[in-house]
Amino acid sequence: MTSLDISASDKRLYRVVTLSNKLQCLLISDETTDKGSAAMDVRVGHLSDPDALPGLAHFLEHMLFMGSAKYPEENEYNSYLSKNGGSSNAFTDTEDTNYYFDVNADYLEGALDRFAQFFIEPLFLEDSVEREVCAVDSENAKNLQNDFWRIFQLQKSLCHEDHPFHKFGSGNFKTLRDGPKDLGIDLRDELLKFHEQFYSANVMKLVVLGKESLDELESMVSGIFCLIPNKDIDSPQFPGTPYRPEDLCKKVKVVPVREVRTCEIIFPMREVDSLYKNKPTSYLSHLLGHEGPGSILALLKERGWANELSAGQSRSCSDWSAFAVSIDLTEEGIERVDEVVEIVFAYISMLRKSGPQKWVFDETSEVANCSFRFLSKRKPISYTCSLAGYMHLYEPQHFLSGPYKLFEYDPASIEECLSCFTPSNLLLIVTQKKFEGETKLSEKWYGTEYDIDVIDENCVSQWLEACSTHEKYNGNLHLPDKNDLISTDFDIREELDVPLDSPRLLMDSAKCRVWYKPDNVFSLPKLNVLVRMKSNVVTESPEAAVLALLWIQVLDEHSVEFTYMASMASLHCNFSNATDGIELHLSGYNHKLNILLTKVIGAINELHEKLDDSLFERIKDKVSKRYQNFLLGSQPYQHAIYGMDLCMEVNKFSMFDKIEAISQLTTSDLKAFSKRFLSRVFVEILVHGNSSPSEAQNIATTIVDRLASRVPFATTVPTPRVVQLKDRVEYVHRFAGFNPNNPNNVLQTLFQIGITDLKKNSVLALLAHLVQEPAFDELRTQEQLGYIVHTSVKTNGPNIKSLMFLIQSDSYEPQHLNDRVEAFISRFRERLVAMDEEEFQSNASAVVEEFLEKNKNLAEESSKYWNVINNKSYLFRRFQLLAAEIEKLSKAQILQFFDRYIAKDGAQRKKISVQVFGSNHLEKMGEEVVDAVVISNDNTVDFKQGMPLFPLPPTVDVTGMKL
Repeated sequence: MTSLDISASDKRLYRVVTLSNKLQCLLISDETTDKGSAAMDVRVGHLSDPDALPGLAHFLEHMLFMGSAKYPEENEYNSYLSKNGGSSNAFTDTEDTNYYFDVNADYLEGALDRFAQFFIEPLFLEDSVEREVCAVDSENAKNLQNDFWRIFQLQKSLCHEDHPFHKFGSGNFKTLRDGPKDLGIDLRDELLKFHEQFYSANVMKLVVLGKESLDELESMVSGIFCLIPNKDIDSPQFPGTPYRPEDLCKKVKVVPVREVRTCEIIFPMREVDSLYKNKPTSYLSHLLGHEGPGSILALLKERGWANELSAGQSRSCSDWSAFAVSIDLTEEGIERVDEVVEIVFAYISMLRKSGPQKWVFDETSEVANCSFRFLSKRKPISYTCSLAGYMHLYEPQHFLSGPYKLFEYDPASIEECLSCFTPSNLLLIVTQKKFEGETKLSEKWYGTEYDIDVIDENCVSQWLEACSTHEKYNGNLHLPDKNDLISTDFDIREELDVPLDSPRLLMDSAKCRVWYKPDNVFSLPKLNVLVRMKSNVVTESPEAAVLALLWIQVLDEHSVEFTYMASMASLHCNFSNATDGIELHLSGYNHKLNILLTKVIGAINELHEKLDDSLFERIKDKVSKRYQNFLLGSQPYQHAIYGMDLCMEVNKFSMFDKIEAISQLTTSDLKAFSKRFLSRVFVEILVHGNSSPSEAQNIATTIVDRLASRVPFATTVPTPRVVQLKDRVEYVHRFAGFNPNNPNNVLQTLFQIGITDLKKNSVLALLAHLVQEPAFDELRTQEQLGYIVHTSVKTNGPNIKSLMFLIQSDSYEPQHLNDRVEAFISRFRERLVAMDEEEFQSNASAVVEEFLEKNKNLAEESSKYWNVINNKSYLFRRFQLLAAEIEKLSKAQILQFFDRYIAKDGAQRKKISVQVFGSNHLEKMGEEVVDAVVISNDNTVDFKQGMPLFPLPPTVDVTGMKL
């Protein structure tokens, strides 16, 4: 029996078994789990698509969800999971296809039986095939204006046609409907052939996690999955590299959708999966991607040429891989891209001359091994999905530790990989909007405009001769310093005299409020410190909102020298904007977290003094691009959500106003903002994890005393307000999609419920759950309205709840989507009335178990506490209280609620829709909207000013929560 290398902090039990049909299974027994989960990774992906049917592997992945011989109902699998608190998904990659699910732990066996039928006897019904092609095409349409997918496919299209990496893996109408018809190909027959040829038990890996014992899991799995046919096939192999010498040493100029300026240096190389014990590419990515003194990025920033850099394995296949250095450039940097690449080669030259350094390996190995030793739990569905893929890559004893640990030092493998980093072995992809109109080529599948040229010989010579010691680099390219933030003290604090059920109030004054909770669940040497600095200075105007974002970006730049070293030691620091201020999050090993915190607070205090014009202009350009890219590059459904928030929340500002505001801001404006913001802030803090009360108090004191802000006035504490819609009135906000080339339309509809007590919130939560699966089945699977069909509870401001429907479609215009949602709502009432008591109680139990689900890790627990701190309810046991309310609900109460707030003739129905019109249906936007108040795109401010606002939630007395 295989002896697995298991994390010291992992109390679960593991067993590797191989069934009679040669299916290898990893069984995980976790008696504390709320969820059962399984994942199957099949060693076939889109590289195995028939040449005449691009996208067939991906299409088959979709079709396996659509019924089997044993469970012929098309939505039986998803329906079973939904009513038992579960979820599912799948993805198709180049060489594997991964299917995974979770479900409430008591229902694992039933879910496994339905899941196994994917691989035993799927139906591939003709009617389902015809409809699901629409979903694949819609999924592809969703990505047509996405630069990631466009450039990924361009890289594939640039390799030689004889290698399968050249293929188009997503599929669309042309490849899966129209093309096969023209060629006389029966698509269903091809699906059956593909499944028969490649879906064999001996090339599958199964992971099952449940609360049962290992013996019980083995019996369960053996009885169900042994029926998967074993054809004793070999995993598909694709020998050789997709890039021949004549395909390389090329510069590709790409026109992006978004406002980006990047260069990506791609080095094809040998496969590296077999080198997992020493991970040479991790060593190289650590050095090439470093951000501290002596790094490539530090020098590029000093020259004003770059904002960000990442380096690492960009592609990993069974027979080849690729390593990429990706750089986000400034305007000056993109004009000097050849010099930027020269700096990269100067650093590579330095690595070659100095040779592999064992101290660098030892340092990264120490951190990696500690990460595995103190590995936090993940959600079971995420864990099983990852492990099923790992089982194809690692030896059985390393299924768990293989992705993390560095087992041995092998300088030869580092040198072998480094030898591939040469000018003759690269593809240089340069991306910027300025190339628009200058390119002559167009990529077949996404229409990406580009040009490709052989790199100039003089340029190649310069790169070959690049040297880090050259005087023009002024000694600024060198190996990093040793990391003094690596933790060595992992002692666990035992806090026996502190209440352990929820955070307690440690400090409460006019300047701060500090919450503290020790870790009594996970017993790991980790700590989370969450800080919100509250001030209405950040919400006064579009300029203020822009300045707040500039401020955190500058702070990030000023801090990078120590925050990057901290991140390399698994100490993480993040700055972000919040609705009522600015947030600071620190997390990681507690040993040296206070050192990092002290440095961060110092950087905050020094920000306005250290800020210079060159940094300000670089950050201003970066933030300007971010705003423009939201409009050009985000999905239309994200634009709909933005449009809805603009209508509903008082302190939301238009992206166009922000773009106008940032163009006029100066360094002096940001300095003045910094001083004003820090002069009076109220600080709310959560210290959660491996800390004593006195240590937590020291952390809080470090923050509050060093910030040295004055007591804020009551009027300077922000108060988020939300529009109160009128009963029996429908509102519609329409606008054209921001990207004129995007064909996708969106409907987002809110049925506003308003302020909810625990009982009303529990009814809404259960109703949202009951709606979810039939809405997806009817609107997505049956009607094929679009790839994205989503329903959930939406919260505006701190506490205003709504039921949300969201659909993105390239085939139907928004008003049609609205009509179909209304038709669904009418049918749903009939479904609810007909639902028997057993089905109702099963769904109610699923929601109860979801609310009572245990936290998987410290971050998840902290997040729940932080949410109720930020909405000022301080209801730390909210989920438990909601679960108790749901247990008391009847179907009659759900119907009564539905009839009041959701039904077409509901007495308190408050409906607002955002309709985004894509390029395919733009002419429909001018059509009249009947019986609705229309909010024009330039009238959201007037709309909000003319509407009543919900009152703020009452102030909660927290004196009883003191430690």
